[in-house]
Amino acid sequence: MNRRVVGAVSVCVVAAALGVGALAGSPLAGGTPGGGGHHSGDTLGGGGHHASGDTGAVSPDRTGADRPAANRPVSDRLVQPREAGSYLWPYTSRRRSVDGRTLALNVVVLGEPDRVRRVLERRSDANWSGAESDAAIGETPWRHASGATRYTYVADAPEVEGQWVEATYQLAVGSYFTSRVHARAYPAPSGDWTALQVHTEYWDWFRLRHTVTGTGPGARFVEEDLRGVPSTTDLRREYHGLGGSGNSGWLSVIEIASASAAGLLVVASRRRLHDRAADLALPGVLVAIVLGVRVAGVAIADLFVGTNPQVLAGLCYPVLVAGPPVAAARLAPDDPGYATGLAALGLGAGVTLDLALVGVAAVPLRLALHRVALVVALAAVAAGASARDRRLTAAGLLAWGLTLALPLAGVV
Repeated sequence: MNRRVVGAVSVCVVAAALGVGALAGSPLAGGTPGGGGHHSGDTLGGGGHHASGDTGAVSPDRTGADRPAANRPVSDRLVQPREAGSYLWPYTSRRRSVDGRTLALNVVVLGEPDRVRRVLERRSDANWSGAESDAAIGETPWRHASGATRYTYVADAPEVEGQWVEATYQLAVGSYFTSRVHARAYPAPSGDWTALQVHTEYWDWFRLRHTVTGTGPGARFVEEDLRGVPSTTDLRREYHGLGGSGNSGWLSVIEIASASAAGLLVVASRRRLHDRAADLALPGVLVAIVLGVRVAGVAIADLFVGTNPQVLAGLCYPVLVAGPPVAAARLAPDDPGYATGLAALGLGAGVTLDLALVGVAAVPLRLALHRVALVVALAAVAAGASARDRRLTAAGLLAWGLTLALPLAGVV
């Protein structure tokens, strides 16, 4: 009996000790969950790993001017996001010291910091999911987020003393209490770049904090999100060789154009879309004319049963005679070669679809050559109209008329 009592008391003591220890290291003992009070929520897998290989450990309560130089990274641990610009320590830290190192910075967006922030915050629909088999993230737009305070180090030159900077803003895609992509942004104090630490994480109710699942998926999320934005002028990956803290030494580098340049890009994109729509007008109209005459003939014959078919054909045939040359002359683009191709494509597609519509599988050689001659004649009309060459246009019209007249004369 005494042994049972002693055993039960021992179990209670051990459980109480574990509970006190867990509370001492939990966000309940150091601030609100997800806020600035917890320290291990953004290490990979939720563990407490950090590296102190950049310099020796120092007391974390020493801040301001009395912090020794050992608190900052050594020069060979800095990278330069932009040529002739400031330098960056490619990691984040829980404190203003390298001995609090945690996740690595994995994205650098080149461009005016205010401009970069506007571009990021206007990603109203990320429309991309599947960050490393985590399909729960990527559906929701970027929005402002909260998280623990993290710092990085920036200097004007490797040998010059720099400053520790805190994340200026944080963004997230996904639900706080499920899984999300979480980004901390560090705009350059002097320079045109913004460093991002982006990771995927999920809320762990058993730990009352977020557990990081990876940094690579976060970087790829930003790449995919900004890839199709008109203001994005370049997207690449650069190797700086400083691994660790969830990073293999690679940085995703995304270049954002200035507001004026982005405006020109948008205008150019819209102009290209308009030009493409205009280019498709010529072949589209030609197909519509050929098929329209076929469909109209069938409809009119059904409406006027008993009427001489030749009379009904006389109503539709002028459209087939005049429609294609008029369309070719009016809709031909400025490039004669391009106009020739579009006219040939449109009439050729129309003729092919027309034969398929009536169930003709095998076309006699004479009829095939006749259709080819029509295509060539119409292409000459389009080329002449595009080049403002009246002689070529007239020659094309003459060839078109003669080719159409051959069947009426019984030659074809």
